[in-house]
Amino acid sequence: MSREKKKPRNLREALKGKLSKREFGYLVKSFDSVGNIAVIEIPPELEKKEKIIGEALIEINPRFETVCKIAGAHKGAFRVQPVKVIAGKRNKTALYIESGCRMKVDLGKVFFSPRLSHERERIGKLIKKGEVVGAFFAGVGPFPLVFAKNSPMKKAVAIELNPHAVKLMRENIVLNKVQEKIEPVLGDVNKLASTTFKGKFDRAVMPLPKDAGGFLEATMLSIKPSGGIIHFYQFSPIDDPFTGPLKKIRETAAKLGLKTRVLRKKMVRSFSAQTIQVVLDFKVKRA
Repeated sequence: MSREKKKPRNLREALKGKLSKREFGYLVKSFDSVGNIAVIEIPPELEKKEKIIGEALIEINPRFETVCKIAGAHKGAFRVQPVKVIAGKRNKTALYIESGCRMKVDLGKVFFSPRLSHERERIGKLIKKGEVVGAFFAGVGPFPLVFAKNSPMKKAVAIELNPHAVKLMRENIVLNKVQEKIEPVLGDVNKLASTTFKGKFDRAVMPLPKDAGGFLEATMLSIKPSGGIIHFYQFSPIDDPFTGPLKKIRETAAKLGLKTRVLRKKMVRSFSAQTIQVVLDFKVKRA
């Protein structure tokens, strides 16, 4: 009687006998899960084995229909990261589920990070009944969608510069039946937050994938004169994560004649060996 083949428990086990000892030294075992698609980094030393690695990932995670490799750095005004399919279906449109929300995500065409799911859940729990929220750099809508389904907010205005992301956000709003709770807006946060939406929000969220500091003045102006809360995300040196963001908040508030009070500061996730993403929750109002 033949023995049933034992299913590998992890990527290293699945690749046993397929990679050399030297090649295992280059293997990146972590990956991002975006619904039915896995996104993994393949070092140059393993490019000839990328299909084998992708197929092994599907073998240990049958929920993945496609495996993509990162094909370059985030670039351009929309901060998109190119990806290439290396195994499974030739498809880059993921169906991602988070906190009761379903989202279509076009990998390689929009910025999206599943690694901020805990932040979306955290802020959703802080939102109070009747709040109007500015969801800036909204992408395909993960922040406003989670808020719409998991908070008592009145409405979110979701501003995004990438037309393709806004198209998907509109589809995701309908998919989740929250048309009355989210207003998708195509445009530049700096222009819209300080004019059209000046003084409109009880709360604003700024999960920009690069330098949100350049948008802080417009965001402060978008808060109601009576006061409100801003969730400010920033990439900082890992050995001194908060000095820079705190200085930016103080300087911007002083320029506008506003008063601020930091409610919470937190390290969110590692970005590289020297860089970490942080978030500062702070209250802003007229001095």
